[in-house]
Amino acid sequence: MPPFTLMSQTGIGGLLEFLGGIAIVLGVFTRPVAFVLAGEMAVAYFQFHAPSSFFPTINQGIPALLYCFLFLYLMVAGAGAWSIDRALARSSRSVLD
Repeated sequence: MPPFTLMSQTGIGGLLEFLGGIAIVLGVFTRPVAFVLAGEMAVAYFQFHAPSSFFPTINQGIPALLYCFLFLYLMVAGAGAWSIDRALARSSRSVLD
């Protein structure tokens, strides 16, 4: 098995998941980060799970699909009331007033 490198597909995926997870928890750039992570989960499903079977219950792809749709929801819904995105929007709105 080759050594783990950051420029491999798994390294980039792990880096996206780690940094994207931190950004989503903090509420920083929630919509674009959620879009990228939803795409990553879709690629993970179709590249690693779907070739063995079409059905997610058979190919063990339920978590990948769940996270994909969860990230799509976050992309549409945006950050919550206690997020950094919301605080930045409030502060820029008060400066413009």
